Amino acid sequence: MKADLHTHTYLCKHADGIAEDYVRSAVDRGLTMIGCTDHAPMPDNYDEKHRMTLEQFHADYKPAVLELRERFKNVIDVKFGVESDFFPGTEQWVRDFHDANDFDFVIGSVHYLGEWGFDNPVFVHRYDEENIDSVYERYFNHIRRSAESGLFDILGHCDLVKKFGHRPTKNMDEIVRETMKVVKACDIVVEINTSGLRKPVQEMYPSEEILKIIGELHIPLTLGSDAHMPEDVARDFDRARPLIERYGGGVVSVFTKRQRSEVRVS
Repeated sequence: MKADLHTHTYLCKHADGIAEDYVRSAVDRGLTMIGCTDHAPMPDNYDEKHRMTLEQFHADYKPAVLELRERFKNVIDVKFGVESDFFPGTEQWVRDFHDANDFDFVIGSVHYLGEWGFDNPVFVHRYDEENIDSVYERYFNHIRRSAESGLFDILGHCDLVKKFGHRPTKNMDEIVRETMKVVKACDIVVEINTSGLRKPVQEMYPSEEILKIIGELHIPLTLGSDAHMPEDVARDFDRARPLIERYGGGVVSVFTKRQRSEVRVS
C-alpha cells in the first residue's frame, strides 16, 4: 500500500490546485490511496483567511471529492477527509460538523494558542516575546486535550510548534511522554508528516525522539505529505518509510467511514 493521507487545495487560500490535481499527482506517483483533507471551516468563519467557508465546503469541496472518489474508483482509492482544528470552545460546533458529513477520517491539528497562530510566518516574531518552554508546555497541553476531545482520528504534525526552529531550553521528554500516553489511551493515530522537511526546522513531524516514545507505547502511525502543491504529493516518503518500519512495525493506519484498519507500507 502506498498512501498519502494529507493534502490541501486552493480552497484553504494558501495552497495551489484543485482536488483533482492532487489525485492525478498521486496516480502519477504510483499511490494506491490519496486522502483529500483540506482545512475545515470553523464557526463564525473564524480564521477564514486560512480555510474554506462552510458554504464553499458544501458547494465546492465535498461534491468535488465525492465525484473524484467515484470517477477514480478503479484507479486509486480517494478518501474524503478533512483537517479540523482543535480550538477550545469550538468543540461542539466541530463535532456537529463532523457528524453531519460522512468523512472517511478527520485529522486534528493545533494551529493556535489563544489568538496566536504560532505556525503563521506573519506572527513568528511572537516567539521572541514568549517564554519558549511555556509555549511548548501550552502546545502539548492542547495536543492532550485534542486527543481527549474524541473529535479526531489522526493527530496531524503533532510537534508543529518547532516549525520555525525554536527549541525549548529544558528537557520536554516527560511532558511529551505523558501527552503520548493520553494519545494511546484515546486510541488516536499519529501522523508522520514530511512537510517539516520543507520548513525552516527541516525535520519531519514528529521528531525521531517523539517517534521513539510512540514506538514504545505502540501508538499506530499514518503517513502524510501535507501537500500544498500537487507536486508535493508523497514528497520525501522515501525518508519516512524507514521510520514506519522502525517505530510502526512497517504498517500504517488507513480509514474508511472513520473505521481504522492497518496495511503494510510499500
